[in-house]
Amino acid sequence: MNSKAAVPVALALCLSSLWAQPPRPLDPAASVPASIVSLFDSHRIVMLGELHGSVQQHALLKQLVADPRFAERVNDIVVEGCNSFYQEAMDRYIAGSEVPRERLRLAWENVVGAPGGAPVPPYHGLFAAIRSVNLKLPRDRRLRVLCGDPPIDWTRVETREDIAPFLGFRDEHYASVVRYQVLALRRKALLIMGSGHFQRREGKPGLIEQQMIMAFVKPYVILPGSDIVGGYDDLDERFQQQPAPWLAEMKDHWVGALPRWQESPVVGYPAMTPTKTKLGTWAQTGDAYLYLGSRDKLTQGGEAFDLEGTPYGAELRRRWKIIFPKPPQELPKSDGQERPLFPKMAPPAPALPRVPSPN
Repeated sequence: MNSKAAVPVALALCLSSLWAQPPRPLDPAASVPASIVSLFDSHRIVMLGELHGSVQQHALLKQLVADPRFAERVNDIVVEGCNSFYQEAMDRYIAGSEVPRERLRLAWENVVGAPGGAPVPPYHGLFAAIRSVNLKLPRDRRLRVLCGDPPIDWTRVETREDIAPFLGFRDEHYASVVRYQVLALRRKALLIMGSGHFQRREGKPGLIEQQMIMAFVKPYVILPGSDIVGGYDDLDERFQQQPAPWLAEMKDHWVGALPRWQESPVVGYPAMTPTKTKLGTWAQTGDAYLYLGSRDKLTQGGEAFDLEGTPYGAELRRRWKIIFPKPPQELPKSDGQERPLFPKMAPPAPALPRVPSPN
């Protein structure tokens, strides 16, 4: 056989071995944390999409890492909302060392996503929960948090060209963290990132999953969401058949047969415009669906902050002037109250009547 022809054949054989032994199906009677833990018996990587800001999902994540079986099977948690420029500070904090808050908060205040930074710790206390778990574990079994956002140093950013090597390559950097800090070290990891980064498109894996497969590792993809199956008011009552949260493999399940609409970029979220175009089914978007609760019970918020008149607020305005042709006028602000994760948006204004063109 031609040596060049042998390379794709060998690659195909290696990749086919990833699917040779299918994992055991999820136990429908098990809790969600127990089900996710069990996935690591057959997968080195579990990709868990995130509903950004969801109080309910982040509470579930804290339950998951607190399960003693989690640290027995998992080494790392790779997160989106953390600038890898500050990995050393995050390592020391997660391991139990004292790290000044002023130093630690730079990890999420200075991400390149968001855009330009987040004013409060992401994941509603997940980092503190992992640190607490580690303090009870032997040193060689402690969990590590890996920062998945590119290592931008905002003190050196003055123009859009300074951001260009980072902003458009967030998925590539996140995947490289997983390859070199997890897979190359023969470790296992839970990946947490916005669902849009993990969701498959008509069965085709996204960039991060593609790179895992090219490293001969087949990830398991979980997508979280609500009972919304199209527009804001398109709810499916079948989601209420069992108490939230619950996890179901989408293959051969009624959830997997739901149609995905072009106007709903991520399943379980409200469509951005009235649904019109079908693009496959939910089963083609991931391996399992994590139902977190009904549209009206999912919330965000819970931490009060006001950036007006603060140094960080001024820094955000500086970044926005660099990023956006028309920067936002208002800085983020919160009264600390929880509010709906999916607020009902006002309908778009009706189109203006067409003016006849002059003859």
